[in-house]
Amino acid sequence: MLEKVKVTINEIDELVAVIKEVWPEAFVTIIGQEQVDYMLATYQSKAQIEKEIMEGVQYFLLKKQGQTVGYTAYEIIDSKIYLSKLYLLNQVRGQGLTTAIFHWYEELAKEHGIEEIFLRVNQENALAIAVYQHQGYEIVGEMVSDIGQGFQMVDYKMKKNLA
Repeated sequence: MLEKVKVTINEIDELVAVIKEVWPEAFVTIIGQEQVDYMLATYQSKAQIEKEIMEGVQYFLLKKQGQTVGYTAYEIIDSKIYLSKLYLLNQVRGQGLTTAIFHWYEELAKEHGIEEIFLRVNQENALAIAVYQHQGYEIVGEMVSDIGQGFQMVDYKMKKNLA
């Protein structure tokens, strides 16, 4: 069973620790260590996470048998859920946890009367794209963002209609 623990200021250090473990696993082969380091320092730092929480982003630690195995985050934008982050450690992938998380997001959407969940995924992240498509998400566009230091995020926008 997967436990979701809402992150408050008190849990940020634990969140940052799992981020520093899971991001290199997920992204070094896709975007390289230099961009991973930059994005961690810029977008997943303790200060940035605190700012996002204060702005309404909901972060959750994902725990299995008491051990933190990943994290997820979302916010509601224009009556849609933006699933901004969903990361699991390699050691727990393939155990049905992602399906459980997506079901949780769909229940959350229903509770709020929301009919769409959307996300961004790196265009080179074939495994994640396949997982999202298996969960019923479809590619609806491309998003290229200049994130500074000469780096870009080259993503697909994917969405799932729940209506």
